[in-house]
Amino acid sequence: MNKSSEHKPLTNILISTCFGHGGMGMFPYIFYPPFWILLFTAWLTNTAIIAKSATRYRHHGNYIWWNLFTYKFIHRIKDLQSILNSYGLTNPGVWVCAIMIKIAWTLGFNVVPSFFVNFSKGYETGYKETMEALSIFRRVLGKKFCILELNPSCPNSGEDILSNQRNILRLCEAIKREFPYLTLIVKGSIVYPSSFYAQLEETGVDIIHSMNTIPFDVAVKLGISPYEVSPLGEKTKGGYSGNIIMQPAFDYTMSTVVPTATIPLIFGGGVSADNIAMLFNKTALVNKEGDARDTFFAICTAATYNPIKTAKLLWELNQ
Repeated sequence: MNKSSEHKPLTNILISTCFGHGGMGMFPYIFYPPFWILLFTAWLTNTAIIAKSATRYRHHGNYIWWNLFTYKFIHRIKDLQSILNSYGLTNPGVWVCAIMIKIAWTLGFNVVPSFFVNFSKGYETGYKETMEALSIFRRVLGKKFCILELNPSCPNSGEDILSNQRNILRLCEAIKREFPYLTLIVKGSIVYPSSFYAQLEETGVDIIHSMNTIPFDVAVKLGISPYEVSPLGEKTKGGYSGNIIMQPAFDYTMSTVVPTATIPLIFGGGVSADNIAMLFNKTALVNKEGDARDTFFAICTAATYNPIKTAKLLWELNQ
């Protein structure tokens, strides 16, 4: 079953992160037969899959798949169809991730590479590691490396997300200058002000991915957290994803991101087959008022809870 590995455009519904660093599934979901149906449907419909973020070098975060003691950092809240996680960016490094994506492309999966930029050691180090990573992606993936998601806002990175805005803007300008052929997606966060998104557009960023996680402390302030104290511990409080964050994520995107940036937008955060009709209808109202931007919807946690429902959605909307 070979298909062209040429990169396809983004699709109406995207799968974000839950298909792993190579875009063809991740532990433990890959051992769940209904997940195979979702994986096959994503392949069949050329669904855009945003890979789980790579870092420049191999990184051990909180969760290690072969260490049972680290499973506590993925806290599933089944009655709310949500997850509180402090995965911590565990990954094998950009070289391995790029090779995994190359294999996925060869098999016909439509995978978008993702890179986490680390500014904990200052801008210059973050810049250097990013440019090295993009050069590696280019070397492994070749000329078909034409799109990238930059992830500067992971709540489990240990950085102060709010304070890295200037570094992100400088880096985006540099990426567009040195890799002008790249379609650049930047993942936002609920902690950023509206001005940040307008500035992203000014730097030449092509697409904004509003978010897919809300940090634990922010969720507590919003009144959506079922816990006052994180069950993951004070050091690694984690971030929420799934149904629990859908409404605040959507409200933030519509009130903060949409009015200040005109570039295409990926709605993320709690998107599922159960609420997609509502999300489509509400965003269509914006378009009727003269907003002609392309809009996409990214599913992550819902795909792990309801892979069959998600597969049906891909079949209906990504054909």
